[in-house]
Amino acid sequence: MGFDVVGVGIAGLDLIGVAAAEPQLGAKQALAGWVEMGGGPVATALAAVARLGGRAALATAVGDDAYGARIVAGLRAAGVDVSAVQLRPGASHVAFVLAEPGRDRRTVWWHNDPAILAGVALDRALITSARALLIDTHMPEAALAAARWMREAGGLVMIDAERVRPSTLELLPHCDLLVVSERFGREATGMAEPREAALALHGRYGRLALVTGGAAGSWCAHEGELFHTPAFAVEPVDTTGAGDVFHGALLHALLRGDPVPAAVRFASAAAALSCRGLGGRGHLPTADEVAALAR
Repeated sequence: MGFDVVGVGIAGLDLIGVAAAEPQLGAKQALAGWVEMGGGPVATALAAVARLGGRAALATAVGDDAYGARIVAGLRAAGVDVSAVQLRPGASHVAFVLAEPGRDRRTVWWHNDPAILAGVALDRALITSARALLIDTHMPEAALAAARWMREAGGLVMIDAERVRPSTLELLPHCDLLVVSERFGREATGMAEPREAALALHGRYGRLALVTGGAAGSWCAHEGELFHTPAFAVEPVDTTGAGDVFHGALLHALLRGDPVPAAVRFASAAAALSCRGLGGRGHLPTADEVAALAR
């Protein structure tokens, strides 16, 4: 069976502490809460796709430790196909997240074993069985191969890029949809304003370029035009993974045929709803919930 979206990117486990007061370095502080769940940009985006009713699969590798088993189990529980997730000797990707309820801010410390993600073998048939491919910048060699295969097969390629890495710019010409952070837009183009960065990326690569700005909304350049989509006003519990949910919801909406402005609004609503729970997957919305807010 083919998939709507196949992802090639990192999958991890998030250990999320909820701050009870303003964080202070060098001091012992009580936490108001604690949860643990699967994370990772592409992995969480695929979980969002599945929650919205799409078919999603992930190609990646995790460590052969207890965390790796939990990562795979979490993906399976979220409805993501894990047949292409490889188990390798070493430590899985783990992140500690400090959430600050009521604020558009969270702090992340993470650790992984780069050797686990190097040289991941991909199944070309799996990649090209999907209508779209989602990649991040953590597995550049695998992402580049998958993007080339998908473009040859006529499918869509979206990149989730948060910061410029040595190999990131090599990936961009192979992507149809550039959905990047404000930081990435600034670093990749030299433009301080996200609207200017979106236009520069669009002009340079000739495809859809969207720069996200958290509570400030997003700026999308498409077919020579630029439009801004405001963020939906919500009282955030935790903004972890909101951008990942945005990516998954945007692909879902585009694949079902929504016009680009409507798809971006749908993605913005999904991201806002996800902030009402802890972690990237603590409050994944349904398609009906997103549609209700987007209206």
